[in-house]
Amino acid sequence: MVLVEELSDVPTSHGEDDDVSSYDDEDDDDNSLTPSMVFDQIMGPTVMLASHEHPFYIHGSSNGHCDGCPERRDNGFFGYRCLTCDLTVHKECAESLPEINHPSHQTHPLTLFKHGPPLAAEDDKCRLCGEKLGKLVYHCSICDFSIDLYCHEHILILMPRLIHFTCNACGLESDRSPYVCPQCDFMIHEDCIYLPCVISIIRHRHRISRTYYLGSGDWTCGVCRRRVDGRYGAYCCSICPDYAVHSKCATRSDVWDGRELEDEPEENDECEEPFWVVSDGVINHFSHRDHHLRLEDDLINIHGDHTRCRACVRPVYSNSFYSCMHCDDFVLHETCANLPRKQRHVLHNHQLTLYHDDSIVMEFASTLLCSGFRYECCSIKLDVRCGSISKPFFYECHPHPLFKTSIGSKICVVCKQESVYVLSCMDCYFVLDFKCATLPNRIRYNYWCKICKGEMDLNIMFYTCESYGSTIHIHCVLGEFRYVKPQLQFEFNGKKMERPFVAVRVDYDNGVVCSLSCLWKGDTFEFVRRID
Repeated sequence: MVLVEELSDVPTSHGEDDDVSSYDDEDDDDNSLTPSMVFDQIMGPTVMLASHEHPFYIHGSSNGHCDGCPERRDNGFFGYRCLTCDLTVHKECAESLPEINHPSHQTHPLTLFKHGPPLAAEDDKCRLCGEKLGKLVYHCSICDFSIDLYCHEHILILMPRLIHFTCNACGLESDRSPYVCPQCDFMIHEDCIYLPCVISIIRHRHRISRTYYLGSGDWTCGVCRRRVDGRYGAYCCSICPDYAVHSKCATRSDVWDGRELEDEPEENDECEEPFWVVSDGVINHFSHRDHHLRLEDDLINIHGDHTRCRACVRPVYSNSFYSCMHCDDFVLHETCANLPRKQRHVLHNHQLTLYHDDSIVMEFASTLLCSGFRYECCSIKLDVRCGSISKPFFYECHPHPLFKTSIGSKICVVCKQESVYVLSCMDCYFVLDFKCATLPNRIRYNYWCKICKGEMDLNIMFYTCESYGSTIHIHCVLGEFRYVKPQLQFEFNGKKMERPFVAVRVDYDNGVVCSLSCLWKGDTFEFVRRID
């Protein structure tokens, strides 16, 4: 300050022929240096940090003393200085978080105080190391609990013993060799030491951060859907206060892409809309840019029984759909037209992109051949039916919501087949694989004969089974040999028989015929009963 005053008080005198203008010259007002500008040039640039309300100047301390923590560095240090508060601190102390959850005080979070503990505090010493508190203090006003910044981070010591403990980071029990912090009564698995601080998982739209103490509450894991014990560590979302994930669930390979995002800028998840609106009921879809599509609302399939949606390849009946105003064969269900061009999915830890073409691919979850639109990323290809499954998934034939919870295989209750791509009910033992989850709830059915595979004419009488619903033509189930006594034999010139059905057996090759037309293809026959 003295230097600034001296500079500002120095009188200036010039000769008449000097080219230097005085400060009173109006033309040079913009180039004049104010005392504060001179001061800023001397002190250097300032830095604003979340932990302090005033600007910090970059500062070198020769005596190595930090006002924020008890640590003294013999060779001095470069840190920050606040002239308003007369505060000189290490760079890492100045950048301390405004609030933390500390394992030594799991009941409440600790708040950073910038001018020492509050006046109401009864103890001016750190609860862990007993040293006198500096100006930067983590304090809980509810419990009158304070720790200094030096005790905020402790060295973990390996205890190579067979000892039963619960890991403070993941909440899982173990029986050997924890890393411990004696001051904090803190124990942790070796692999949990390296848990990432900030990550993005495919099950949640926001980033989640690691905490060693979640706090009291009715927490449910966003991945496995089981209870999260708030006394131990987990991952939580700063935007969604009721969202938490077990540490082990959050770092599963099918949930997390392996990237540590601490100090990384937020990514924009917004994607281009699938269509733009031309007018009321008319759109231009990204998959059919050449022509516009018009909404056909509640109309009975005007394109015939074989018209299918280009996206999901399912028939278009009375659902609302968009049809091309120029092409007769381009149709999209209204719901399919609104499919997002990018989305997260429980079966892959990256965002999937929607593609449209007529190629046939092997679908990842159902292992069925499919065409139409599909979501892709890496080697994953999901048709829009599987790709649209979200959590929770509501299945019309089951009263409870379903979730993708585990990476192990289970048996589907519908098809009785084992699969790793399943949805599970957390209220009962109902398990549904993705192939059965995407079955249409309702279909328009044409009756077919079970024997000849021909279509049934519902105006003509036929046989059916009340138990299994099978339908069979009369002539197919009885045949043209219905009145021939079994085991009668006769010879007939003909050729080898083809179509298998009960009626007549050829002696020499055990062949079977079903009609008189087949009879001309055999030689010697024996009439037999149908056994199967």
